[in-house]
Amino acid sequence: MTVKASIFLVLALFAFLGFRSKLRSFKSHDFYMFFVSEALLVLLYFNVDFWFRSPFSWYQILSWVFLSLSIVVALSGFFGLIKYGKPIKNFENTTLLVTQGIYGYIRHPLYTGLMFLDIGILLKDVSLKSFIPFFISLVFLVAASKVEEQENLAKFGQAYDNYRKTTKNYLPFIF
Repeated sequence: MTVKASIFLVLALFAFLGFRSKLRSFKSHDFYMFFVSEALLVLLYFNVDFWFRSPFSWYQILSWVFLSLSIVVALSGFFGLIKYGKPIKNFENTTLLVTQGIYGYIRHPLYTGLMFLDIGILLKDVSLKSFIPFFISLVFLVAASKVEEQENLAKFGQAYDNYRKTTKNYLPFIF
């Protein structure tokens, strides 16, 4: 077994162990996030060998733009949850509805960050082999966000419903 395959298997196992208690409930967004994490690992496994090939080609530059955007958007989301959400135990378990910062423009910056990560990794080597885990990851990200919408409606009620009417899901002013 190669070092790359060994690392992939260890990371896949850690993802499984981290999500295993959530794999029994379709009503938890974490159920879908397990499949996102596994698909992202497979995509990374397929494309890691192309990470620095043709470093100044247009698709590599575009890839780095999306990878950089993924970090900026995800960190904005994490810091927003921590700063404004008064979380208990972990950053996702907020006690207040967060509508400030990046959350004033989009409801799911963490998912947007993962979508940008997905695109950035795909652009390292666009092929049918890499497109399949990319597509699986996107489908499960959208499913996770839909389930999280229901969780937030149950938790925050009318305030969340009003918030949904004033913001987009993933891209400000667009979608």
